[in-house]
Amino acid sequence: MAEFAEALGRAVEASGLSLERIQHHLELHGVQVSLSTLSYWRRGRSRPERPESLHAVAVLEEILKLPQGELTGKLGDKRPRGRWVDRAAALEGIWQDAAIDLGRAIARVDRLLPYPAKYVSVRDLMVIGPDRREVEMRTSSVIEAFEDGVDRFLVAKTADETDRSPGEISAEKSCRVGRVRKDDEHKLYVAEIILDRVLRAGDTALVDLRYISDPGADSVLASRTFVRPLRDYVLEVEFHPDAVPVRCHGFSRSEPSAPDVDTGELWIGTTASAHLVVKEAQPGFVYGIKWEWE
Repeated sequence: MAEFAEALGRAVEASGLSLERIQHHLELHGVQVSLSTLSYWRRGRSRPERPESLHAVAVLEEILKLPQGELTGKLGDKRPRGRWVDRAAALEGIWQDAAIDLGRAIARVDRLLPYPAKYVSVRDLMVIGPDRREVEMRTSSVIEAFEDGVDRFLVAKTADETDRSPGEISAEKSCRVGRVRKDDEHKLYVAEIILDRVLRAGDTALVDLRYISDPGADSVLASRTFVRPLRDYVLEVEFHPDAVPVRCHGFSRSEPSAPDVDTGELWIGTTASAHLVVKEAQPGFVYGIKWEWE
């Protein structure tokens, strides 16, 4: 795979074309390849294996003015399955099979290779309605790309046991929702968030999303878990004036199944809201706010 990546990288540099221009030329030939895929091929993060990908490489040879077989001849035999292939297969399965067990698929994805982007800061606002039930979570995030060609990422929404369904996810600005899959049995909703521009390494983007709830009982907590370390996380819960709890507490867990660690009582202000600030959130930890109605 390294031989192919090195040959592709040299050819791209010699052509003077950006990955965006190469993608455009591929489209003119009727070939669809995402910028992130082109970047992965160039950096050796993945390799073309499916028939349509191999055809794309043959077209690349023409676009980059290379002799026939210059790139395809360096692919070698199909490589054995490994961590990257497992992650790619899990992601691909999400979109190809609506009945897939998304809980298992996402668990595999989250534990394999990191995504080519990270959260720099996240602010969540949980809205609680007059019936004490969760209405939605509004999220404003800043993400930063690790490499060129990042144009999308995945988000997942899980539901509590009392929820009727995992709800929905919608995009507010600077992005849009692409492909979506639901696993009603495991109450999991997965969405592809497509950015309004392609990021280069070090570029940042603002992402505003709404996680719409479908509750079946009173809400008692709001929480978030991150795959990567996070420098700055703010969680705010906004209660309806007719449904204000008697007390709120911050909490954390070292993992989802671990017991809660109380991080202190939180003041509910005159605006009927409470908030939690986390500096240097750790991957795998759960951070949240819980409250008591009586």
